[in-house]
Amino acid sequence: MINFIPFFKRKDFDDGVEEPEEVKHFNSFGEGYDYYLSHYRTSMGWYHTRDQAKFYVASDEKTEVKDTRDIPFDMIRVKGLEDKNIIESKTLAETHIFNEADIDGTIVSTGCDHLINGNFNKWVDENDFDIAIPLRRKSRVNNALIIQKKRTKNTIDFFNYRLEKFYELKKENRAWYGDQKSYESIFLEKGILTKGVKGSGRLGLHNIMGCKILIIPYGGDVVGTNIDDVYGHYFFPNALFFDYKGGRKAKYKIGLERAKAKYKENKGNFSDNDDFINFNNNNTNE
Repeated sequence: MINFIPFFKRKDFDDGVEEPEEVKHFNSFGEGYDYYLSHYRTSMGWYHTRDQAKFYVASDEKTEVKDTRDIPFDMIRVKGLEDKNIIESKTLAETHIFNEADIDGTIVSTGCDHLINGNFNKWVDENDFDIAIPLRRKSRVNNALIIQKKRTKNTIDFFNYRLEKFYELKKENRAWYGDQKSYESIFLEKGILTKGVKGSGRLGLHNIMGCKILIIPYGGDVVGTNIDDVYGHYFFPNALFFDYKGGRKAKYKIGLERAKAKYKENKGNFSDNDDFINFNNNNTNE
């Protein structure tokens, strides 16, 4: 079972919690996060049966997400996020999801503005790892998705250590990208990255704290960047997962239409799609 779990906390700019400038522009691109989450979940159903995948939204105790077709989301509520900024909330929620949440099977922790472009189960089954983390240009962690194959004592220790690294960052350094920099701190410590050397990242399988950590490229078979600005083509058309980062959210709608067209074109190639998840009904995870 693959569990796709994006984090989303609706920002109240009157809550007195200080945020970096990037968060203040949260809704200035594209269609908005309810729209992204709705279609992210729908795209999961194009390629997975009910026995293969589930979809949850991790959040604080008050955020509500409205699906474009009024289909409820299964929520994972994380306590104690009310007085935390967005990045700290995301980091705490991710730690809870990986270490404590009542979830069986593989966990794919993500952001919101994504599309699924294939079945994850085969890739997970064929690769030997405990945790998979993407590196962009072999230089920086991009946690558009973090995959935990199975929860173990060692994976719990790893994510707790990552949380320690997050709080070791200066406040201004963790307010934005602190969720990613905390992974990078571990990689620098363990020699997977070399400080000050671009492209020094070592892809492949590494043993960290007894965990098999698989470093995958951001831009490849698993994580693909979205459509380009000139030709409207996907950079990695066969990637399992598309990420719409920052201003690229403005391209989400056209990307969705292209992904939908591809799915419809190839639907007949699936051996049996009768049990694929149909988000036109209310029983999303049953």
